[in-house]
Amino acid sequence: MSILKKIFFLSLFFLFLSTLFWGIYMLSFKKNLPVENKSSIAKNPPSSLENPDDKPAPEAKISVISQESVLSPVLSPDENSIWYYSLSGELKEIDFFGKTTKKLTTKKIINLIGAIWSPDKSKALLEIGQNHKTDYLLLFDRPKDQLIFLNKNINCTSWLASSDRIIYKYFDSKNNRGSLNISAPDGSNWKKLLDLPHDKIVFSQIPLSGLISFWNNGDAYYPTLFQSMSLIGENTKTLSQNYFGADYLWNQSGNRVLTSQTDAQGGTKMQLGVMNYNGGEYKNLGLPTFVSKCLWSKDNENIYCALPGNIPDNSILPNDYKLGKFTTTDTFWKINITTSEKTRLLETKDISDSFDASDFFASTDESLIFFVNKKDGKLYKIVL
Repeated sequence: MSILKKIFFLSLFFLFLSTLFWGIYMLSFKKNLPVENKSSIAKNPPSSLENPDDKPAPEAKISVISQESVLSPVLSPDENSIWYYSLSGELKEIDFFGKTTKKLTTKKIINLIGAIWSPDKSKALLEIGQNHKTDYLLLFDRPKDQLIFLNKNINCTSWLASSDRIIYKYFDSKNNRGSLNISAPDGSNWKKLLDLPHDKIVFSQIPLSGLISFWNNGDAYYPTLFQSMSLIGENTKTLSQNYFGADYLWNQSGNRVLTSQTDAQGGTKMQLGVMNYNGGEYKNLGLPTFVSKCLWSKDNENIYCALPGNIPDNSILPNDYKLGKFTTTDTFWKINITTSEKTRLLETKDISDSFDASDFFASTDESLIFFVNKKDGKLYKIVL
């Protein structure tokens, strides 16, 4: 065998031995890997893997949004936030989670009681007074950031659907007479619709119609006369006149109206019902609550309501509640007006505070219901 062949085979033999010893060394190293290192790898998976503990906690079914008392909250024009007045008279905006609040104007309205917003939110009628009594009204033109004083004899108002006209009650102090009128938002270009036989009156346009509905403010001792007429003051029609202490809320199509009334003259129990646009086909929904604690759904087939509890025995309703003689402890329900089926919006375990709910409104998709708790004045939401 030549010398070159001997050198080749000898080099090949040494290469084989080196590879063999390297393999034995690596196998021995892995077997002796410390146990704590292996467990630490198991306990600390790569960051690319999802950690169940990092998932956000589910949102509470009911929660507070504002950290201060609010007046007249409404959805903003883009319907992605909420506008409200603070008790200091500042107009503010807050998101649905209550995390971001900002001022919308530098003006502060002194002695503000409430605001009645036009449908397009371009204007608001501001009620100014003390002790829950309105002394006069201001028109707030939001795009112009301008305030206009209305005639002091105008003391009740409501907007028409077009946002360019208002309905109002005018009280003639010289003749001690009231009338129902229609005008531009600042009170100009007015027209009297009819003389009023009583001072206490509520009115609203019937949706999707050229009609106005009006009724004397519900009192348990007097029958409520519920009427309608055209926007030009003609064709007055009686819709209902047999209920005591009644109040009304139209659905968004104007073909049904929700009604609440006391069970008898000077009664102590409320009942909630629904009737058609002519005042017929009355149906008792079997829920003893006030219209002021209810909201129509957009499909006009359901209503969301707060059911008041802890009403003192022998309370005259709705009078004593309107006078603020007591607050209620509410539960929250959804009622189908066709089947009268009732569904809880919140289980008892979901309610940790006491609520006397008012000023109901909903998000555009009705996934959220908002209300003001009269016990602390703050804004709350219910997640549906």
